[in-house]
This record gives sequence, C-alpha cells and structure tokens, in this order.
Amino acid sequence: MLTKKLPETNEERINVLRAILNQEELNEDGDKVLSMSELHELRLFTTSFEGADFILTQAIIDRNKAQRLYDDLFKNAQMYVSHFIQVLLLTVIRNEIKSEFLVLYGFNEKNSEIPDLSTEEAILKWGENIMQGETERIYKRGIPLYNPAIAKVKVHYELFKEAIYSLTIYEKNLLRSQTGMKDLRKQADDYILNVWSKVEAYYYKYPQDEQTQRFRAYKIQLTPQKVRQLNVFD
Repeated sequence: MLTKKLPETNEERINVLRAILNQEELNEDGDKVLSMSELHELRLFTTSFEGADFILTQAIIDRNKAQRLYDDLFKNAQMYVSHFIQVLLLTVIRNEIKSEFLVLYGFNEKNSEIPDLSTEEAILKWGENIMQGETERIYKRGIPLYNPAIAKVKVHYELFKEAIYSLTIYEKNLLRSQTGMKDLRKQADDYILNVWSKVEAYYYKYPQDEQTQRFRAYKIQLTPQKVRQLNVFD
C-alpha cells in the first residue's frame, strides 16, 4: 500500500512548502487547490518556519562555539590550578612553607595530596580554595608563590567561570529553540499533508500522466511503507 512520505529535515519541509506556494501562484484561478485565505495562512506560516529554522541553526552554531571555548578554558584552568597546587605542596616538602598553612588552602595537614581535577566542580572548588588560601597566607606575611603566581591562576579561573556561564546561556537558548521547533515541525507536516490531500482529491479524475506531473509540482512523494519518523534535533 502506498503512503505519502513526509520530508525528514527542516530544509526539506521548507522546500516542499515553497514548492506548494510557487505552484499555487502559477495556477490559474480556477485551478488553485487552496483558497485565498488558506494560501495567505500558509505563506505566513512558511515565513515563520523559515525564521525559526534560521534561529535554531544559529543557536546550534553558537552553542558549539561556546562548547569549544569551554573545553579550551577548562584545560587551561585545570592546568594552572593543578600546577599551583603542585608548587605549593613542594614548598611544604622543602620546608619553605609550614605544613600547618595547608589548611588555609582546604587541605588536611597530615594527608595532603594533589586532588582529582577532572571535573568542572573540582576545578571551581579548588580554584576558590587556593585563591583564598594564598590571600590569607600572604596576609599573615607569607611570601607569595610564583610559577604560577596566584594572580595568573585567577585570570584563567575567571575566564573558565565566564565560559561556564556563556555555555549555560547558549544551551538554554538551544533547548528553547528545539522545543519550539518540535511544535512547528508538527504544524508544517500537517500543512503539507493537508495540501497533498487536496491535490489528490482535486486531480483524482485527471489522466495518470497529468496526475504524476501535478504530484511532482507539489513534491508529493509516495512510498510502499511509512519510513519517516519525527526527529526533534535535525
């Protein structure tokens, strides 16, 4: 049994909608499948759908760009926080800083090891710990550590925090666009199926060759089985 094969992507939907509008513009008044009000409504929807698709595409580009920046700044912050902690622990081993000061940095004085910095949460936690600890130790007349200095660590830490915030915003924008597009796709499919049904009914008694020509003009595709599934993220 033949069924209509709906488009699978936004681009394909737009192409079908535009083809329908173009064909209706070409048809003589007596051959139009849609009424004037239906044609006007479809034209408005197509413009809105194209706009939403553009916004979704841009949201994906922005999110991906923010993700790449996040990944780079994650590595930088991880490296500087880890390096500072290594230098700190080495100065304690060399007795250049008293071990009792390690508690200022969030360490256990009797069991101080380089923490696991493989997660965003760990970098944020230990970044705050070492910045606060270094500030307090210097306030107690301690000599600042260098290579890296805490000021340089702070720069990369703050850049990473900004990247987290930016990525969160872009992900929310993308989710909002994807959610809205899900409903718009359903509407687009409904419009397309409605027009195709009207075309079939209108040209039902026409010769087969002309039917085929009209089906192509309206981009009606028939398939032996229903193969299309809605994809929320295409």
